[in-house]
Amino acid sequence: MNAAARAFIAAIEGGATPSITEFVDALGAVLPGLHELERTPQDPGWHAEGNVFIHTGMVLDALYELLATRPEAAVLDGRRRTALILGAALHDIAKPATTRAMEIKGVQRIAAPQHELQGRSELVPQLMGLGLPWELIELVTDLVGYHIAPKFLVVKAREQGSYLRLACAADPELLYWLELADMIGRRCQDQPQQIEHIEMFGLFAREYGAWRRFGDQAPRWRAMFGAALAELPAAARDLSHGQFVADLSSGVITQPEEGLARSYRFREPFPELVITVGPSGSGKSTWIERHLADHECVSLDEIRAELGDRSDQSQNARVRQIARDQLREGLRRKAKLVWDATSLRRDFRDAVTTMARDYGALVTLVCFPRSTQEYHRRNRERLTPVPAVVLDRQLAGMQWPELVEAHRWLVIGPGGEPFAYYGGLDAELPYGLSASDETLREPTS
Repeated sequence: MNAAARAFIAAIEGGATPSITEFVDALGAVLPGLHELERTPQDPGWHAEGNVFIHTGMVLDALYELLATRPEAAVLDGRRRTALILGAALHDIAKPATTRAMEIKGVQRIAAPQHELQGRSELVPQLMGLGLPWELIELVTDLVGYHIAPKFLVVKAREQGSYLRLACAADPELLYWLELADMIGRRCQDQPQQIEHIEMFGLFAREYGAWRRFGDQAPRWRAMFGAALAELPAAARDLSHGQFVADLSSGVITQPEEGLARSYRFREPFPELVITVGPSGSGKSTWIERHLADHECVSLDEIRAELGDRSDQSQNARVRQIARDQLREGLRRKAKLVWDATSLRRDFRDAVTTMARDYGALVTLVCFPRSTQEYHRRNRERLTPVPAVVLDRQLAGMQWPELVEAHRWLVIGPGGEPFAYYGGLDAELPYGLSASDETLREPTS
């Protein structure tokens, strides 16, 4: 089945334009949410065309028409075109799981809150099961996860920083085409206004220098920080640049010179924190042993073992409090630390990263994507496996990390190979890792 699914995707890269029915037939066994689209209703005020299956088919048709008739879409080819088509087919993949009746501004509506980010998280292990290149998986999942963002940047009159923040999260040009098709592929009274919002997003993204992934000026800014801070250790350069990106995105500053001026804070010693992200059986602890021997480890499993039972989840509140106390003490000493936990929920990660940033730490996320089958296989082979039902709950609740959560972001493949490394200024990867031609990095030109 996986071979047939990969052949189907390869055909898209070769120029095929499959219908939504063909997507369900080819990928439904691997992406079960596709079978639920036809049974998932939508609010008639927003989607008079009908259920999610009908809407998704209309979006695909609209996208194919745009790709065939709009001259500026001619640059979308190869893997980016494939990702765009997959993103269109899968953009509402989590609506079946999130759709419910709810009151909005005093009116009963049918809505699917947070379906975009839930879809992004669900798709990571599912697409990993197809053996696709990480570059394609990342492009698709980020399109799904942020596909509603362009409209709201316009509606809420956001400024440059918000556009640059989105550019760090996903490919803005691909988001533009996806959302234009999304708005054309529906029936609603305000459709012309919705389409205008997306066209305005395209105009503002270009004006703000946020049309390319990471921002149009990102290569120049990275070179500027690398040259100006060349005498500093790599970690200090990365922290200075990472904090500049965060401050720029949040509107605290508007120019790279301001970021350089603020880098004086990182010329003194500062703590470093690595946070691992992945369910049980993803290989986090093994990777830590191999690559972070010089880091102090705050391990939630080890704390549970010290309290009596490594598998006992009944004392999680106490375990987290002890772990936070250990983390705080290490941050005060400006130590190199690693937070060894599943870290699957965004709010749990935020509690850790917020504390670290308050202490001026360089924060690095290390993520471990695997297929669902690979997670279960690795878990069974552990000395202390968790029950399969627990792992399934972990996967169901996983919130795949967002790039803006840390200064640096590493993605580690099943064989320990670095799929991606973002945030670091040096060509060399940290922690003794070696990049390959397939390792994704920010653009250099």
